[in-house]
Amino acid sequence: MSAQKKGNTEKVFKTDKRIRLGIWGLGRGMSFYNTCKYLNIDVVAGCDYNQHMRDNFLTQNPGAFATADADEFLKQDFDAVLLATFCPSHANDAIRCLQSGKHVLSEVTSFFTMAEGVKLVEEVEKRKLVYNLAENYPFTAANMWLANRWREGLFGELMYAEYEYVHECRSLCYTYIDGKPVEPGNTVHNWRSWINFHYYCTHSLGPVMVITGTRPTMVETFPIRQQIAGYLTRNGEGMGTMTPSLISMSNGGVVRNLMGAGTNDSHNQRIWGTLGAYEIGHDGVKLRLGASGQSPTMQVNPKWEGLGELAATTGHGGGDFWTLYYFAREIFTGKKGPFDIYGGCDVTIPGIQALRSSCEGGKPMEVPDFRRKADRDRYRSDDWQQERYDVKRGVFGGAKLNKKASNFSTTMKDMVTYAPMYRAYADWKKVQSAIAMPENFLPVATRLLDNYDKLAAAYKDARSTVNAYPESDGARVLSQMLELGGEKKVLSGSFLHTLKKEVAVLRKKFEISPLLPGTKRIANSKSS
Repeated sequence: MSAQKKGNTEKVFKTDKRIRLGIWGLGRGMSFYNTCKYLNIDVVAGCDYNQHMRDNFLTQNPGAFATADADEFLKQDFDAVLLATFCPSHANDAIRCLQSGKHVLSEVTSFFTMAEGVKLVEEVEKRKLVYNLAENYPFTAANMWLANRWREGLFGELMYAEYEYVHECRSLCYTYIDGKPVEPGNTVHNWRSWINFHYYCTHSLGPVMVITGTRPTMVETFPIRQQIAGYLTRNGEGMGTMTPSLISMSNGGVVRNLMGAGTNDSHNQRIWGTLGAYEIGHDGVKLRLGASGQSPTMQVNPKWEGLGELAATTGHGGGDFWTLYYFAREIFTGKKGPFDIYGGCDVTIPGIQALRSSCEGGKPMEVPDFRRKADRDRYRSDDWQQERYDVKRGVFGGAKLNKKASNFSTTMKDMVTYAPMYRAYADWKKVQSAIAMPENFLPVATRLLDNYDKLAAAYKDARSTVNAYPESDGARVLSQMLELGGEKKVLSGSFLHTLKKEVAVLRKKFEISPLLPGTKRIANSKSS
């Protein structure tokens, strides 16, 4: 469908029909407001239990209805729900929306247990309403360009792939998506604080599925017990560790699907086909074509095709545009996109089964096809899931709270911000003589100095809470961050004085050139 002009707004669909949309979950949901106008979608209602989220929603969508009550929300007159509630609640919330007669575009993932998946599939089939999963990572310029070339046969058949979604999202354990600390302040995020990263498998697996046209059939994985500081769950059971899995695909190829939170965020992507290969990384997109390991390798510049240029103007790399587009297209025309209810199952189930495999020592697990009733019947009563953290009880186990403990989420947010500043400074200092561009150490040291007062205040608040509640989960994660941040050294009498002298020396050594119009700031070394 080619875009048409309607006033100053691109019109994508050749129809005057409109979709009246309600958004349930106004944190992640806020990313979609502006995109809707291109796709015959009117945002008319919003639901969120946070008042500040509702206020922001009404500011950006004047005249819309807003409430904290889900039942009241679903009684309103609109056609479809963009579902962005808490991840483990998606299946039950989607079923409520379907039962109220509304189409559903659900944020990832589709469900938390296999039994929930069966119920969700059969509710969609029964209601004959549109259900799509809003998995957006396949829909970048590079991935969509590669998918088109794959369909043209350029790469042959999938042999092996490595896709990664490694995201150290520690701060999101203690804040909402807009950065505000979780309330009440002695609690943590409803699910990001404890959920195992295997569940969040769609951003890395989804692109492989869309590009190659294959679906997963088997998965196996081994547990990694080590984890980085500041996460509530222990022994690698939650989000603070790496969670690789090996997935067998429907054509016989294999994917190493890597999610996790570690010390190096990574979104690298590599695929080997029988005729060619490619990789996406910090250096862009590189192809090796010629059906040989020694064939020529060249960098390419994938460009948007079709509606891609319009999508690129809407933010989030264009991905949110495409999830809304496929959803609206199916409502208007019946034509399905990559992640209808069955595609949603295909990309969700491997995460559940990977965690189960890890818990059973690496035992291979099937990825059933929920298009088939026989497959669904085997999992109809399967409620296996990760044990949930008791968020409501809080990180101090129900103890009486002092003022510092009541502000735990704020203190932890600050610790997650400031402790790594010291760690970056201290660790780069250990290898300072080996830095290829030694002037790059200056901003690391300067950043620490500029934030020292806030850092010291956060450390003192953290220590006070640790001393008051020494056996609590809150004390444990605060202690981890204090150790990471070199508490004793940073708060010693001489540290700040020494840091100031060091930064002064570095600034003198690496003078900053005047910034001329149209130029970037560069550092010049006097010693060169």
